[in-house]
Amino acid sequence: MDFSNLVPISMHCPNCGHKVTGYKDESGGVRIKCNRCRVVIYSKYRPGKRETLLRVIEPKDDN
Repeated sequence: MDFSNLVPISMHCPNCGHKVTGYKDESGGVRIKCNRCRVVIYSKYRPGKRETLLRVIEPKDDN
């Protein structure tokens, strides 16, 4: 495996404000799970449309 092209991305969780860090994958997307509120954040910059896609997925309720 080649780990030389890993780029760390830090952001604040849009749900609770906790600082989270993840790494870009081959397609340029970042998938991060917040340790505090357990939401999954997916972020990807789309240069052709000049926009950033940000998805916040809530965890399943175990109760």
